[in-house]
Amino acid sequence: MKKGCFIRSVFILTIITGIIVYLVQTKWDDIKNLLANVPRKGIERTLVKFKESPEKDSLKVLLDDFFSKRLVNFHQISNKMFDPLVSSLNQINPDSSINWNKINEIKQILKKIEDEGSKKD
Repeated sequence: MKKGCFIRSVFILTIITGIIVYLVQTKWDDIKNLLANVPRKGIERTLVKFKESPEKDSLKVLLDDFFSKRLVNFHQISNKMFDPLVSSLNQINPDSSINWNKINEIKQILKKIEDEGSKKD
């Protein structure tokens, strides 16, 4: 490898590393909020198919609170964590309204997700 090519490579990698460190230090909360919006939008699309009811509104508030306030404090996030939540929402018949028993079940699932995500490695 030529000396000029090596120096140029080190220079570019140093700049890229500096940019990444700067973004993580200054914009980390924005990045976590952006990542938290991904599962929220998928679940909101699932909620659209349910009938309008006070229970649906309560479930929407519960999920919105979870994704906006609690998810950003997680130490680890994986897609597998949300599988029970998605399957529970898919089990609800879209033609029927959501009942309070199902909301309590979803609260328990969210509590499990929160416990799992809050664990440090």
